[in-house]
Amino acid sequence: MSASAAVALYTGLNVLLILALIWQVIGYRRREKISLGDGGHPGLIRAIRAHANATEVTPIALVGLIAMAMASAPVWAIHVGGLSLTVGRVLHAYGLSRVEGASFGRMVGMLLSLIALLWIGVACVWAAF
Repeated sequence: MSASAAVALYTGLNVLLILALIWQVIGYRRREKISLGDGGHPGLIRAIRAHANATEVTPIALVGLIAMAMASAPVWAIHVGGLSLTVGRVLHAYGLSRVEGASFGRMVGMLLSLIALLWIGVACVWAAF
């Protein structure tokens, strides 16, 4: 697999995850008949936060993966960052949107996401030199 194909894989998977999170928010809004805000509904609040958190973390990581590919970083390094990001985002989204309070998915998912950001950031700087 080429570097650009690896980036495309993780971009596609994360775009689909964000689409699923958007759909989750829409579903809550329709069920609860809430067109704006969260209406104080705990499930909708969690769904909104899961979507927002994904959109806060994912774009910068994907930009980093693109930069790694452009700087000719090894494909395995792109896979390490992309896989950690993707698994972390899935676990975090599930843990945050399905369980109130702390959960395994939320904690491990955020840890994997932070590791991915650190890996990608260091790899970008390394690849630049």
